Amino acid sequence: MNFFKFASLTLIRNLSKNIVIFIFFTLFIFIASSFIFTSSSLQNSLDAELQGQPDIIIQHKKASRNHPIDNSIVDEINEIPGVEKAYERVFGYYFFDTANRYINVIGIDFLDEDQEKQIKHLYKNFDLKAFLQEDNMLISSAVKKLFEQYYYDKFFNFIVEDEEPKKVYISGVFDKKINLFLNDSVVMDIAIAKDILGYEENEASEIGIIVPNKLEIDNIVQKLLVITPTSKIITKANMYKYSHELYDYKGGIFLSLFITSFLGFLVIFYSQASSISGAGKKQIGILRAIGWSINDIIKWKMSEAMIVSFVSFLSGILLSYLYIFLFKNNIFVSIFLGSDNVYKDISLEPFFDINSFAILFFITIVPYLASTLHPAWKSSIADPTEAVK
Repeated sequence: MNFFKFASLTLIRNLSKNIVIFIFFTLFIFIASSFIFTSSSLQNSLDAELQGQPDIIIQHKKASRNHPIDNSIVDEINEIPGVEKAYERVFGYYFFDTANRYINVIGIDFLDEDQEKQIKHLYKNFDLKAFLQEDNMLISSAVKKLFEQYYYDKFFNFIVEDEEPKKVYISGVFDKKINLFLNDSVVMDIAIAKDILGYEENEASEIGIIVPNKLEIDNIVQKLLVITPTSKIITKANMYKYSHELYDYKGGIFLSLFITSFLGFLVIFYSQASSISGAGKKQIGILRAIGWSINDIIKWKMSEAMIVSFVSFLSGILLSYLYIFLFKNNIFVSIFLGSDNVYKDISLEPFFDINSFAILFFITIVPYLASTLHPAWKSSIADPTEAVK
């Protein structure tokens, strides 16, 4: 007997009751899937971004805050065996007082071949010669919208302490696909960035180190501790670990709340399924009277549950996928990336973490099917003659 066909017909017959269960189940799956899609996409994008970062970073900290580091140690670091290159990195936040917003200023040494390569993926047809002819910068689409609100469509005047405003021309806008971690950023020559951020010529935000042989990183870290014992040294492995812990922690909190709510939904569903209506008892009694066994009744009820749960599961995932990856600046992006500093013009790159959805399947579908088993058995063992009276 085709239990799924019969179950489909009975579900349609009791549409008003089943549609409520379907909507609630789909909503739960939608919320959980949205957290999974957002977390996994952000993590995947961040992992790709970290691949282009230096293998070791040296920072100077005081009272747990970053302070400028003396870049004179770069030459000494370059003498360490195994180090391909050490270079200064400059970045920091500039407060745009009129808009009450912070802009992330990133300084790049465009004469350094490796650093210049990192910029080429930000802007297609990047012309270095034309860029360096005057004070230019590349900006994100979000910063562009912010500047245009205050009529800065071709240049921006940075207010520099004890100096005249620093006029920097807008040379181009980042490719939107890489706006995720540069949403509030502008990129310019390192000397201009130092001037705007108040760095001295011999200061930098941090020192980046490239190590070709990854097996030598731990040994080089020990040598760096001798050169600069008071500095904080971060390896790329530490960066990966921290980023995964951050997004796993945020995703875990919300998924825990979701699971708690879902268990409450299962309790309500179980109580409703256990209290079979008179019409339901009569229907089961008729089926028993015409020869259906207890096993057949259970198969029928389980088929109903499977149809509802599977359709809800797939619908929730599909709706979540469309919402997360087609709609910009959705609520889940704000939850993971924090409050607005500048207008978020972010589109997440589609990424499907099959392991997370397998776990979601087992913590939603399996308990739901299990919650229907006992009520189905209980209703099937009732005396059919009593049920049809």
